[in-house]
Parts: sequence; C-alpha cells; structure tokens
Amino acid sequence: MSGIISLTGDLGSGKSTVSTILCKQLHYEYIYTGQIQRRIAERYVMTTNELNVYAETHPEIDREIDDTFKSLVDANSLIVDSRMAWFFIPTSFKVFLKTNIVVSAKRISGDQRRINENYESIQEAALKIVERKKSEVKRYKQYYGVDCLDLTNYDLIIDTTEISPDEVCDIILKEFAKFAHDSRHYKKRAFVSPKNLYPTLPTDDSESVKVAYYDSFDYIVSGHRAVANSLRAGSKLIEVEYIPSDNKAIASDKTLLRQWQQAHGFEYLIEP
Repeated sequence: MSGIISLTGDLGSGKSTVSTILCKQLHYEYIYTGQIQRRIAERYVMTTNELNVYAETHPEIDREIDDTFKSLVDANSLIVDSRMAWFFIPTSFKVFLKTNIVVSAKRISGDQRRINENYESIQEAALKIVERKKSEVKRYKQYYGVDCLDLTNYDLIIDTTEISPDEVCDIILKEFAKFAHDSRHYKKRAFVSPKNLYPTLPTDDSESVKVAYYDSFDYIVSGHRAVANSLRAGSKLIEVEYIPSDNKAIASDKTLLRQWQQAHGFEYLIEP
C-alpha cells in the first residue's frame, strides 16, 4: 500500500504512539513537527525551546516548517504528524485523533517528556488545553484562512478516550485501505465515545447520529435514541457524522445533562 497519512488531533490523544505503530505496520517513514524543529534548532545552534521563543518574533521559522510539509505533497509512504498537514497535503488520508479533555490533561500531566507542560492540577491542565486550542485556531485562521478544528475537514476521526493505540491503528488501517483503493468515493467516517456526547434534546428518533463540535465539546444534534442505545450497550465507540457548528453556542442545560446521566448509568468526566 502506498500514499500519505496526515495525522493530527488533540494533545494527549496518542498521535506519536499511533504513528509509530502505523510506520511499523506499513513500513512508512515518520515525519513530524518536532523532528523538523530540532533540525532547524541545530542549524541555529539553539535548543528547541530557544527556537520556539525565537520564532515568536521571527515568522520565517514557522514558514520554513510549513514549507517542509508543503514539499511533501508528491511524496509517498509517509505518516505525517502535523497540525496543518491535512491542509498542506490535500491528497493525503486525513486523520484526526480526539480525546476527552480530562483524559488529555491526565495523559499530559503524567508524560515526563513534556517538560514544558507541568501543571499543578488536572483542572489547570484541562483549562490550558482549551486555551491552547483556541490560540491555535486563531493563529491558523489568520495565516491560512482555515479552521483546523473544523472536524468536517478530515476523512477519519477517532476518539481515543476508551480504546488502545492498537485498536486505533486497526481502524485507521482498515479505512486507509478503502481510501487507497478509491479515494474519490471514500465516505468520511467518525467514531467517538458515546460518553463524550452531550444531549441537546431529551430524545429524537433519527437513526443517523449527527454531532456539532463547539468549544471543545461534541453536541448531539440528532440521533439521541441511537446514542442512548449505545450507552446502554456499553459500547466504546459509536459512528457519527460531524456537521458544521457555524460557531454558534449549542446549549445542554444542567437538568438535561443530569437526567441523561441518571438514565444511562454513567457520569461525564467533564461538563460544558
């Protein structure tokens, strides 16, 4: 199998681990932002931390990093882990890994490699993650006129909150095979934990679960009954369709959330 998988997603969603497994399975090369930053830092005789500070007032650093990814558009047999690779390599198989904010915060807090991301509490880490997401969205909209958190941009979305990296890779490999066979007719897919979906109605009978992502949370627009059935069955994932949120706030009132959790025997890790 040949091609490029561009992979991005939430902090702590397992991108590095998943990329490493995929490379072994596919015999692909792994290219990621940190790798490119280190090469540039070596040339400037800086640490990567010093380069990040330097880049704040020297936009040519970001441009060089972006140009490196743009140059890969005609390459092959690559896993490219970068926030904007899906945009720079439009023919790639575009994968987004997401995870619950609390789980993301716990993973980051327990990852000793993230020496600049030490937080005093999980709550602080979660708030910082939300702030960082908003900052990135603003920056990339300014640079390129696109929203990297518009989940309709991606071919495959997987929630890694409750499944292992190997299970994530199994889904990616299965879907990538379909994409590689006929990319023009590939149907975009999204698999998320029903425990990370927030109701906007007591119920509805639509069989198609449609979800809008807004301000770091996934809201059920239609398909409440299907999500309820998935929760009762103890399913780790449910297939959904992401639709644009149009940047409008979507409300789940506290009474509805409390009733939803009581009815289905679980508690949200975090509420909007």
